[in-house]
Amino acid sequence: MLRRFGLAVVLCCLPAAARAQEAPEDLIPATAQIYVRWDGIDAHQGAYAKTALGQMMLGDTGKFVQTVFAQVQEQVGGSLTVQQLLGGAAPDKLQKLQADATEATKLLPVLGKRGFVLAAEVRSAQPPDGYIILVLPDAGKDPKPAFATLRLAAAVAKAEVKEKQIAGRKVNILDAGQAPVQLSWWVEGKHAVLLASTQPPEEAVKALTAKGDRLTSNPLYKRVHGFSQFETGARAFIDVASGVRLARKQGKEVGKVIDDLGLDGVKSLVFYSGFDGRAERSLVEIDAPGPRKGLLQLMGSERFKLEDAPPLPDDVTSWSMTNFDPAQLYDTTVLTVENVVKLVSPDDLPKFKDVLQQINQTLGIDLRKDFLANLGGRVVTYTSPAEGPLNLGQTFLVKVKDAEKLQESIDQAIKGIGQAAGADVSVKKRKYRGVELREVHVRKEGFIFVPTYAIHDGWLVFGYFPQQVQGFILRAKGELPTWKPSETTRAAFAKMPKECVSISVSDPRPSVKQILSITPLILGAINSFAKDVNLDVGSVPNSHEVARHLFPNVSVVTDDGKTIRQEARASLALPFDLNGIDTYGLFIAFSVLGRVGK
Repeated sequence: MLRRFGLAVVLCCLPAAARAQEAPEDLIPATAQIYVRWDGIDAHQGAYAKTALGQMMLGDTGKFVQTVFAQVQEQVGGSLTVQQLLGGAAPDKLQKLQADATEATKLLPVLGKRGFVLAAEVRSAQPPDGYIILVLPDAGKDPKPAFATLRLAAAVAKAEVKEKQIAGRKVNILDAGQAPVQLSWWVEGKHAVLLASTQPPEEAVKALTAKGDRLTSNPLYKRVHGFSQFETGARAFIDVASGVRLARKQGKEVGKVIDDLGLDGVKSLVFYSGFDGRAERSLVEIDAPGPRKGLLQLMGSERFKLEDAPPLPDDVTSWSMTNFDPAQLYDTTVLTVENVVKLVSPDDLPKFKDVLQQINQTLGIDLRKDFLANLGGRVVTYTSPAEGPLNLGQTFLVKVKDAEKLQESIDQAIKGIGQAAGADVSVKKRKYRGVELREVHVRKEGFIFVPTYAIHDGWLVFGYFPQQVQGFILRAKGELPTWKPSETTRAAFAKMPKECVSISVSDPRPSVKQILSITPLILGAINSFAKDVNLDVGSVPNSHEVARHLFPNVSVVTDDGKTIRQEARASLALPFDLNGIDTYGLFIAFSVLGRVGK
């Protein structure tokens, strides 16, 4: 009898145990259109430790980050206390705020260890109806860092946080009055949940937790979840087709804009990021099986190889080569703008057409027929520190179809721009190694550039100064050494498709060295301007020690007619290209900021 009773208890507990083991995605409806998951570092500690970034963080860089983070924690807590004291906060409230400030500083480490899941859905545009949900995996046992951060934000915004029982859950609600988006948060099983919704919290929480298909049944989720080409730490998808269908419901005019841009040919976008030996690896796939229209036509179908790159400087810090049709971009832009104007303000359509006509009249040419149509379908950009500080060492190359017609149109356009601007503009022709350069001299206070261009070896070459164009000519004639991929770069490209429609190489080492070389000056300046701040200048790592772990980042884009793929291997994936940042420029910028803040 006792055995049967015990078995019954176990069986009754099984559903609850199963619910406790729910994946974060089980809390999200299957209809979510956007999904992002980052696992955190702990789940991939072994793979992460092998990467260049992992090795870099094991040394002085990691210690520096920890030092800075500790100082930020201290400053945040102190500044909030002072702010509330000056605002006349009651002692008991101040004590709670101080406790929340302490807990809030733990949020980033928690996210770093356990990661997060983010999802969003737009159900309707008119009236607006949608939500964004953030799930913190395994944070249900200790949700204090996340919830304290939210309460702290509410306190700073002088908003009240209320607690209500909704669908059997203790839900915290930010009282935002008549705000279009309502915030609420609670513990769901072993996870912590934050919800931003256009619906009132009572309705939003009930709708979100109601029975129905979960995200784990979504085909796109199954696709990213089942990916196994390399170990991934982050995965994401965007259901573009769903968004397009929703947009089309807004009317035929909106549908026309979608067709012009070619978005109706895109079904979905998926993203993977992870680890492969010493490299951080990423893959983006855009499913576009339909006929290519609008923006999808810009890159064309012509393929090239690494060996097809023009002669680049041997000190190049970053470069890219991409198939690109300028005339197609012009056509798509004009058509799209016309349809948007028809949608928003039909009476202004003649004005837009007048603007296009005025541009042609000012230039003295037909921008589309005389200039853009004579450019080829490939664009190259590269940055050489020896050819200019900051990004002034950047050079631009565009393939040329008809050199003679292109030259005539550029000469006329420069003349027209000078007359329209009322500036003293002249073009000086200069022969250099048998190639005719055209230097554009602008006599105007504050204009420090001497834009220079030439057409040589099938390329239109442009630089901010003559030296960039001269450098290309010298390399094209074999008088200067050219860039050769390092062994590491060649090895990376060997693992990628040989033919592509876009390729790029970016070396993070110069940027890292430049930034770290100026960091002691910046910290010293902050210490001198802010009397209550004492940043540890000695904790800044040596730039050579940091950069020794790094190597060039490489990326290629391919297109098989059904899917556009962008693959990348990186030692340090910077959010944007910092190459070419000049140390003195940074110093001046931060010095000015420091004086402004006094």
